[in-house]
Amino acid sequence: MSDRDGSSGSDSQWGDKGEKSTRTPSQPMPTGSRSSASSYYSNEPIQFRVRGSTITGASPPKFVTLEDIMKAAHGMQNMALAHEIAVDQDFKLEPFEPPDNSYQKLVKETMHKAYFDLLREQLNSDPPEYKRALVLLEDVKQGLFSILLPHHVTLREMIEEVLDNDFIKQQAENNSLDFHKYANFVVDLMAKLAAPARDEMIQNITKLTDTVDIFRAILETLEILKLDLANTLIAMIRPHVQQESVQYERAKFDEMLKVSEDGLKFTREWLQRHIDKTGLSIPVTDTNIIRNITAQTLAKAYLELLEWDGTKNYPETLVLDSSRFAELGTQVYKLICVVSILLVSPSCGNDPSSATQKQQLKEKIVIILDNTSNDIELKAILPSVAEEVIVFTEQILDGLNQDGLSGDNKELIRTQIVSLGDPEHRVRQIVRQRVLEFLKMILVCAGGSRQIPVGLSAFTPELTAVSGTLLRYVMHNKAVFTKHYLDIVAEELSKN
Repeated sequence: MSDRDGSSGSDSQWGDKGEKSTRTPSQPMPTGSRSSASSYYSNEPIQFRVRGSTITGASPPKFVTLEDIMKAAHGMQNMALAHEIAVDQDFKLEPFEPPDNSYQKLVKETMHKAYFDLLREQLNSDPPEYKRALVLLEDVKQGLFSILLPHHVTLREMIEEVLDNDFIKQQAENNSLDFHKYANFVVDLMAKLAAPARDEMIQNITKLTDTVDIFRAILETLEILKLDLANTLIAMIRPHVQQESVQYERAKFDEMLKVSEDGLKFTREWLQRHIDKTGLSIPVTDTNIIRNITAQTLAKAYLELLEWDGTKNYPETLVLDSSRFAELGTQVYKLICVVSILLVSPSCGNDPSSATQKQQLKEKIVIILDNTSNDIELKAILPSVAEEVIVFTEQILDGLNQDGLSGDNKELIRTQIVSLGDPEHRVRQIVRQRVLEFLKMILVCAGGSRQIPVGLSAFTPELTAVSGTLLRYVMHNKAVFTKHYLDIVAEELSKN
């Protein structure tokens, strides 16, 4: 959100009749007072779906309001939301829209249409009926308040004075209510408050001529500006939340442990699967050795989360991040599949132009595999991938004025690519090992510069993105729960 308020150039036009200084600013209209004329927002509070997070969940969608965000920032009452903001650097709110052709979307569109059709009918009646219009102006007023920051004291006072409910009601009773005058004031104010990216949207409102269309656009734009403000505040409070979230989550988890029989049972099982006692003289009591073994154990254990067996119980310390690791695991899975397909494709040779060809084919395969997340889906799509590789290869041969692929060669390509549906395929196994070893090295060394594995140089951006995201999740989790992890490993190494 921009802070382009300053002093409004529209102030003077609201001082006519000499009444502005004597009127008492109106207070927000209580909900009960709107019973006779429904508010545009009455059945639809401004709420937003959280983008790609564990809070959202697959079904049903959950919502957070700006108030929830501020509580998470200052009071830390909502651990899941605070965790979300702290861990996901791309966390932001997005407007929730019901799916197309859904009953919910039909109801929403029908209600909104009915609301504005009735408003237009009332305004066009003779004499005009202003009951619903007065509620609409109050909605606009509250919408403007919702996009103000605490230091916008002057603007708040101006809105109170200009959109004074009692004075507007007097104008309505005298049949002198000028909607366009109020619309110009609101649009001018939104232009001062909005980010530059919204200038065109606001400019489009000024091109409308129908009063009802203007105010409908104003209300819709105010919802977007409120969302912009919420995301701006999230970016501002993220450093604070990150700082406080570790201590907060640790304290809350420790409280849970006090009232549970064994709150670390599944975490213990998870770590025990990865403790390597090879070459150790048991029992181990040296603190440095325990720390080193814990680091190695955690690196392997975190990688297991990327290929999680759903029949196992998820570690208690990672419940908040279960869907996050699952999503990242899907990215790793698709990365392994795309790399494997490229390695068995004849289109990518060692000539100087192969790098460009490899990139082009890679982009095509990535699109085809976009919705693939498991071997069943992979096997179903690989025949289509094979045909795409054949077409791509023939286009290259044609560009080189060479003969096209023979029937046998086409069949060989199909066989090679379709065989990648087997998770034990040698190429897939090699690629998987290289990717996981690279990620393990990143986790053990906590980042730093690492050489991209052989054969994966064309996927440097993807590997960098995945490893960076994984490291961010892991570092936060370790900051909260390292003490428990050390205790579990130390206990296991103390056993004879």
